[in-house]
Amino acid sequence: MSVLIFGILNIGYGLLKLAMLAFAMLMSNVKMPGNPAMAAMKTDPTMIAYNKFAMPLGLVLALALIAFGIGLLLSKNWGRLGSVIWAVLEIVVTVVGTLVVWPITQRMMEQMPNMPHGMVEGFATIGMVIGLIIGLTYPALVLFFMTRDNVIDACQPELPPAPAQEPV
Repeated sequence: MSVLIFGILNIGYGLLKLAMLAFAMLMSNVKMPGNPAMAAMKTDPTMIAYNKFAMPLGLVLALALIAFGIGLLLSKNWGRLGSVIWAVLEIVVTVVGTLVVWPITQRMMEQMPNMPHGMVEGFATIGMVIGLIIGLTYPALVLFFMTRDNVIDACQPELPPAPAQEPV
């Protein structure tokens, strides 16, 4: 049952990640006059470099997750192993991404006019923590369930039946 559920969830989460990437690409091209924080983020060299790396990597990971979900629906061991590898990579990407984006967020907060510094920083910190929790929850669940004995057994190929021995 876990294999079927995570097969469906992998496909759904992979499609959601693709939609989020498409939205992020769309938003990166939208001009927002009068918003110095967004202008600072769009012109930050670290953020530009990070996006050039993170967007294609996110696309690859999302497509891989969809493929691994299909593998799980077919009860294939490559779907389970791929899901485990995806979960580890996604955890690393989420943590590293948070560490890279946090200083940029702090610089962006400095650009916000008419806002008390502590309030903006508090909201940004809460947002980063919530984003980190959300970003790590599904990969942690995948890692946990895909390493359970019942899931490993469900994804093992069935051996052909032994030939019947004829009485002598």
